[in-house]
Amino acid sequence: MAAATYSIETGSSTMVELGRKAQAGVMKAGQFMTEEWGWLQNLKNFNVALSQREITFEADVNDGTGATFIPEGGKEARPSSPSAETATVTFQLLNKRWTVSRTTQLISGAQSSRAYLENQFKFQARKATESIHAALGEGFYGFSSGTKAKISSVSTDDLILKDLYGVSGLGATTDSRQVVDQFVASSGQNADYIAVLNPSGPALRTSGIVAITAKTRSTNTITCGASGITSPTADDLIVLANSLENTTMAGGTEQSLQLVGILDGMTSTSVHSLSGSNFEKWNTGYSDTTGGRFTGIKLMKSKDAIQNYGGGTANCVIWAQGVKNDVVAQLQAGLRFSDAYGMEMDGAAKSKGIAFKTSRRVPDGYVFVLDDKNSVRKLMLAPQLDLPNQAEGDKLQDDSGHVYSADFICAMAWCNRSNTAYFSGLTQQ
Repeated sequence: MAAATYSIETGSSTMVELGRKAQAGVMKAGQFMTEEWGWLQNLKNFNVALSQREITFEADVNDGTGATFIPEGGKEARPSSPSAETATVTFQLLNKRWTVSRTTQLISGAQSSRAYLENQFKFQARKATESIHAALGEGFYGFSSGTKAKISSVSTDDLILKDLYGVSGLGATTDSRQVVDQFVASSGQNADYIAVLNPSGPALRTSGIVAITAKTRSTNTITCGASGITSPTADDLIVLANSLENTTMAGGTEQSLQLVGILDGMTSTSVHSLSGSNFEKWNTGYSDTTGGRFTGIKLMKSKDAIQNYGGGTANCVIWAQGVKNDVVAQLQAGLRFSDAYGMEMDGAAKSKGIAFKTSRRVPDGYVFVLDDKNSVRKLMLAPQLDLPNQAEGDKLQDDSGHVYSADFICAMAWCNRSNTAYFSGLTQQ
């Protein structure tokens, strides 16, 4: 007589209902920190009341003259004194919002975190903090104009971008920091909105505020429904437009609402309404755009210029990671050592009295040298974000939920541009 057949009862098939669904929780799967937030916090305070009417300071940028050698008993020098010049600083408001449904509030209040892998409100507040830090990190290098990129060409619903921050050639596909890296793309709600501006004016293109639904890093392309925009063309400006107002340039975009970042403060002719063309001292102490390798001699030139023209002491270098790598390669090539097994695999460039800083956001090929105590200062209403607690949300009109808002008021005030220097187009590895 044949034996009866049977199958093994397993926890993944016939007995699956008895098994638990195991979840390990929310894992951070990427880098969201922003080094520039800490660098900004470490700047000296620009101590002034935050007047909504006008904030100015008087820049001592004019040389005195008229001292003269005279003969015994001769006429004394012509009396003269230089005046100071008025600079105007504008602070900016960074705002980030998120919503929580009434149902979630009730469940969280009654059951704490039992129903969630992580408290939803705390998670949203953390992501809001990260997004504000990221916005400051990008603005730390940019221009007050708000320009994030330019259009290279248009292909149906795609915009091919170029010129990070509007700087020719910056952020190309061969760069470590590409133009599209500053944007978040999503097919859902968590996406950046951008505005396409005609540079003549500038003026908002009709239907020019759109969401970025996808991006292709290999070609610096964003997909954003470009076919619905009226006549976008090469060299049009791209600015962020993440506010609810989505019809006008003045109300719905960041045009002229960004920080006066490092590229602005060091490379622009006019900063805080003062022109370096009119006042020699109101210029960067030293600049070199010829490229090549960054060397100790170049660092010495920048240190000398900062001392000679700004009266400061260079104590901070902010450089692109590729430039840092090339400098280390130079140092390793010239290294002499007696014990091959005792040599560090990765070295670190050092210079007495100087802190070297880098992050993924530093524009490729750039080195910025400054006296960070006597060049640019920070203006902040409070040193930290104004984050709400769960009871401080605003009730949504006719919707079952609340909206929360995080705010941060800040500015970068350039007080002594001569205490800075920069190099661009440098060799990278």
